[in-house]
Amino acid sequence: MERLRVGLLQLEVIREDAARNARYVLGQIRDGARSGCDVLVLPELWNVAFPLPGPHVLIDEESPLVGSIAEAACRNETWIIGGSMALSTAAGPRNRCLVFSPEGDIAFRYDKVHLYPGLDEPNILSPGVSPGSFDMGGLPCGVMICFDAEFPELATSLSEGGAKVLFVPAAWKAEFTRLWRALLISRAIENQVFVVGVNRCDRGKNSSFGGQSLVVDPFGDLILHLDDTPRFERVILDLSRVEVARSDHKVVSSRRPEIYRRWR
Repeated sequence: MERLRVGLLQLEVIREDAARNARYVLGQIRDGARSGCDVLVLPELWNVAFPLPGPHVLIDEESPLVGSIAEAACRNETWIIGGSMALSTAAGPRNRCLVFSPEGDIAFRYDKVHLYPGLDEPNILSPGVSPGSFDMGGLPCGVMICFDAEFPELATSLSEGGAKVLFVPAAWKAEFTRLWRALLISRAIENQVFVVGVNRCDRGKNSSFGGQSLVVDPFGDLILHLDDTPRFERVILDLSRVEVARSDHKVVSSRRPEIYRRWR
């Protein structure tokens, strides 16, 4: 794979009506999937109001909502990075990203490792313990969820595992979007990978999310920067840029992990 067509769904979650919100999001997924993307990316916790009102809002992977996304992936022969959903699992309540294959299967699951205290996540959800490394049709990728982007160790682990593209679904607060931009650009430069960040853009009395979804190339240059309104955009990633960056500006090959370990 030399080029990757990526569709970003910056969604305005309808907080007051779960059924209406599900119809809206599924419609956006279907429209986006028909646009000729190799992969479609959603934001974090798009199936619920946030902060979470409680465990009663959790669904499971057998729900019709999950099945409808799998059907859209299969019908349009596209990968779908399902943002993340508040799910009830055998391991407890999780903030989980489901990755759907073009065959309509759940090809990968990632549970958010760093739960955000500022939105009360640790009191409702259980953290994941495994990195988000997965293979997308022969392309090694990684996924982090929102607050995970604050921790460079996680992105470096994914990069060292071979990831060339890092997907970051988010529900990033509007007042902190300056941090969102800086962090995604930094994770791209440090690891010389593409970073695709997709944020919610809904606003409410207790929390508002700022949009400004980004696509950053391995040199840290912005390929796409959205505003704070609901949008769908498609970009094409030239995956050869990863090796060009690592050849022209030798950051990754200059790491000395054997030294860093002595300092811990």
